[in-house]
Amino acid sequence: MGVAVAFTSIGQILQKMGSGRVKKEHLKIGVKSVLVFLDPFILGALAMLFLATVFYLLALSKLPLSIAYPMLSSGYVIVVLLSKIFLKEKVSFQRWVGVFIIIVGIFIIFNSGK
Repeated sequence: MGVAVAFTSIGQILQKMGSGRVKKEHLKIGVKSVLVFLDPFILGALAMLFLATVFYLLALSKLPLSIAYPMLSSGYVIVVLLSKIFLKEKVSFQRWVGVFIIIVGIFIIFNSGK
């Protein structure tokens, strides 16, 4: 499950990095819109999200959905941290409080028993 979350989080960061490099004319519907997917960051994001799906399916074969799906929310925490580090985004105190609440929720779910 952790690998799936890590790949998803990295994929999100790569999508953000790639989206800033996409030309506006490539966003219009048509043949040129395919060029969006040729950006190395977008290609990397797609690869990460594909791998995340593979590992999530493996996790689902071992874990109850009621545990596995909420565990995906740990990706929110990782994305905030990666955004701060790699994208130099400002994270407000309120957002950090929200991240803490997510962590507490994950802890409660993970330790809730079967």
